[in-house]
Amino acid sequence: MLINHTSKQVTAKIVYYGTGLGGKTTNLQYIYSVTSPRTRGELVCMETEIERTLFFDLLPINVGMVKGYETKFQLYTVPGQVFYDSTRKLVLKGADGIVFVADSQELMEQANQESFANLKENLGFYNHLIGDIPLVFQYNKRDLKNISSLDKLNGDLNDLSRPYFEAVARSGRGVIETLREISSLTLVRIKEMLEHTVVPAKNVAVQFDVDRDQQMLKMEDLPVKKVSMEQMAASEAGQELPIKTETAPPAAVEKAAGEVDEARQAEPVNPSIGELLHRLEDPGRITRIEKISAGDGRLIIEVKGGDGRTIRQFDIALHPETRKVNIILDVKS
Repeated sequence: MLINHTSKQVTAKIVYYGTGLGGKTTNLQYIYSVTSPRTRGELVCMETEIERTLFFDLLPINVGMVKGYETKFQLYTVPGQVFYDSTRKLVLKGADGIVFVADSQELMEQANQESFANLKENLGFYNHLIGDIPLVFQYNKRDLKNISSLDKLNGDLNDLSRPYFEAVARSGRGVIETLREISSLTLVRIKEMLEHTVVPAKNVAVQFDVDRDQQMLKMEDLPVKKVSMEQMAASEAGQELPIKTETAPPAAVEKAAGEVDEARQAEPVNPSIGELLHRLEDPGRITRIEKISAGDGRLIIEVKGGDGRTIRQFDIALHPETRKVNIILDVKS
C-alpha cells in the first residue's frame, strides 16, 4: 500500500496470480476495455519472451474517503511460467490483495496446485502468510469441455474457504465480479490499517464505472507503454516510472509458423543481459533456437550453438487440436 500525503491518495496493489495462459492477462485486458477512461490510468507492460506483465491504475466509485484519503487500485498480472519466478516475486512485492486465476481444465489441476504452492512460497519470501492477505479465487475457462468440478477446484486450492467465482475471461463472464470482490476485501484491510482500530472495519461494496456493452480490445490494439525490468523495479520502490519508450502495441505472442522475427532481432540487447554475456568465459557456448517451422501436422525445431553449428534437431508430431506450443530451451552448461 502506497500513501501519498501530498495528493491525499492511497494506492492499493492487487495482483492476478496463476498458471501460464490461465487467463490473468485476459482479465486485465477485459477490465481495461470496459472501464471508463476517466477512471483508469495508462496500461503498462513489461514483456518477457512468452508472457507480459501488465498493470494499470483504476479508481473506484462510491467508496468515499478513508481517513481523508482517496483510494486507487493498481492491478498487476504475473508471468505464469516458472522460469520467470524472480519477476513474480518483484510483482508480488507489496501486494494488498490477490486474485488466483485457476485454469478449470482437468489437465491443468497439477499446474494450478504448483502455482498456488509457488504463491505461498513467494509470499513467504516477504514474510507474509497466505491467510493474512485478501484472496479471491477465479475458476476460469468454465466454457470448455473436460473441466474440473467446483468441489474439486475448491478441494485442491481453497482450503481457506475464500470467495470464488466461475469465469470465462475472454467473454467477460465473472471478471468484474471478481474485481469487485477482491477490491472490497482489500478496501476493508486498508481501512483497518489507516484507522488503527481493533474494531473490524465494515465491508464496503466497491463499484467501478463499467460499460459491459464495450467490446474487449484486442491485445494488438491496446495502448500499451513498455517498461524494462529496471523501470518496473523503480516503480515498485515507489519512484516515478521513467517510461522512455513510445506508446506501441505489444509484440504478438505467437508468430506465424516459419516466419523470422526480424524486428526482435534488430532490438538492442538489454544492458543487464549484455553485461551478463560479457562475463561468460566462452560466449560461443551460448545455445539458441535458430529455426522453427511447421507443416503437415509436424513441428521442426533446429537448435544451434554459439558457433553456428547445429547441435540438435527435433521433429514433433502435433495433435490436430493443438493451437499453441511453448518451447523452453534449458541450457545445462
